[in-house]
Amino acid sequence: MNAGIRACALRRAYFRFALALAPVPVVLWLLGSGQQLTAALLFCTVLTTMMIGTLMPRCALFGRMIKQLPQACNQVLFTIDDGPHPEHTPAILDILDRHHIKALFFLVGERASQHPHLVREIIARGHEIGNHTQTHPAGTFWILHPTRLWREIADCQETLAALCPNHPPRFFRPPAGHHNLFTALIAQALGLRMMLWSARGFDGVLTDVPTITRRIAQRLKPGAIVLIHEGTPVAVEVAQTVAALLTANRFECEPPASLAFSDDEMVVERRASP
Repeated sequence: MNAGIRACALRRAYFRFALALAPVPVVLWLLGSGQQLTAALLFCTVLTTMMIGTLMPRCALFGRMIKQLPQACNQVLFTIDDGPHPEHTPAILDILDRHHIKALFFLVGERASQHPHLVREIIARGHEIGNHTQTHPAGTFWILHPTRLWREIADCQETLAALCPNHPPRFFRPPAGHHNLFTALIAQALGLRMMLWSARGFDGVLTDVPTITRRIAQRLKPGAIVLIHEGTPVAVEVAQTVAALLTANRFECEPPASLAFSDDEMVVERRASP
């Protein structure tokens, strides 16, 4: 990665961080002036805004993101997070083959390094790989400082690009969908577009397959981006039921590489970043 690009992205990220801290001296001044209520209101407003922008996955307050496909025909994008997995990935690939579905696998760099043959098999079967960070720090990703966040995304990009140099990731998905002030900025500097989802069944925490499938079905429509996970107790069963659901509803699950997400075609929030 070009050192100049990294330095520029980190400068912009730390500038955003400084802007986010700008209300602190104002709050302290208000407290010193005896205006406790005004100080409390300002503090709570800023904190609430930061938490909403960070912890609500589909909130694009801090940068652009893809949340669904262009409303064209009957297409749906099937995305699968947290692989590769030595047992689940081969089984899911077979399921996708049986249903003639192509998917986008968001892979964790460390796991990809442990199972490089599975990464190449995903590509060989006509699917696409995406960047899901190097170590998948789901519990702490949203509070990472810019330098560490850069390493998580850049290291995964380098790992996957080295394994499949002709098919480097185009898209990035943050763990659990949580992102902060710097995530979209750093992903963009690395040539990635941040992609979330529009239909999920919470299979990362639930184990009742009918409930998971029903939740996805309720949000399934043309242009949907469907999310499921590997590495869960019901991963293969969920993949089977969701694939069958897509087939039964006659959705077209095209190869992700054939979907051109130009700036005009992306369905994104275009709010100004702080």
